[in-house]
Amino acid sequence: MNLPKKMFLLSLISLLMFAAVSAKVEAFSPTPPETTVYVHPEETTVKVGETFQVYINIRDVSRLQGFDFRLSYDTRLLDCTGLEEGTFLSDVNHTFVAKLEVDDGYCCTLGRVWLAVCIYGIGYADGNGTLAIITFNATATGETVLDLYSDHPYKADEIKLTTCGSEAILNKATDGCVIIVASNPSDPDDPSDPIEPDPADGVTDVQHLLTRFHRFAWPL
Repeated sequence: MNLPKKMFLLSLISLLMFAAVSAKVEAFSPTPPETTVYVHPEETTVKVGETFQVYINIRDVSRLQGFDFRLSYDTRLLDCTGLEEGTFLSDVNHTFVAKLEVDDGYCCTLGRVWLAVCIYGIGYADGNGTLAIITFNATATGETVLDLYSDHPYKADEIKLTTCGSEAILNKATDGCVIIVASNPSDPDDPSDPIEPDPADGVTDVQHLLTRFHRFAWPL
């Protein structure tokens, strides 16, 4: 075999070996964690009249420089009384708030909060942190979803995240839920929730029970 053919075969073998090694390295390389934006706590139980806060948090993000999210809620059950930026980006550098809006009359019985923020200048955020803090007041009993979404028509289950190179960051948005219960549990002294007398207690307890209910007791 002449020299050119030997050189060609050696080059071909080296190339195949390199491709095989690269494939093995890629196969065993760990998959990076998915970036998640979520409502925290995922489920909140409050009483009517109670004011409470939920947090829009982010987990496992790299090179984040800006975000844009919307969150809807049932205005028959909740009033939104506050929306503020979290510290995840502002801890890196000054931020520019492009949109900060609370609209209790957004659509029929739905209200909406909208927050869009980016770092003003150089820098980016990595890891986990809080993007926003939302304050609500519970006005009626019931249950409502805190629907976290973007305005992207085909990617409603994620929000807009961008890098310092204006590239989109793939992510998953996780909703929250609020359960509102009555402010006062059933009061044993409330006539609307009558107490059944125990027959073993005797008639004197029945007279006392009727007196508590502001009724005339019969003479003993």
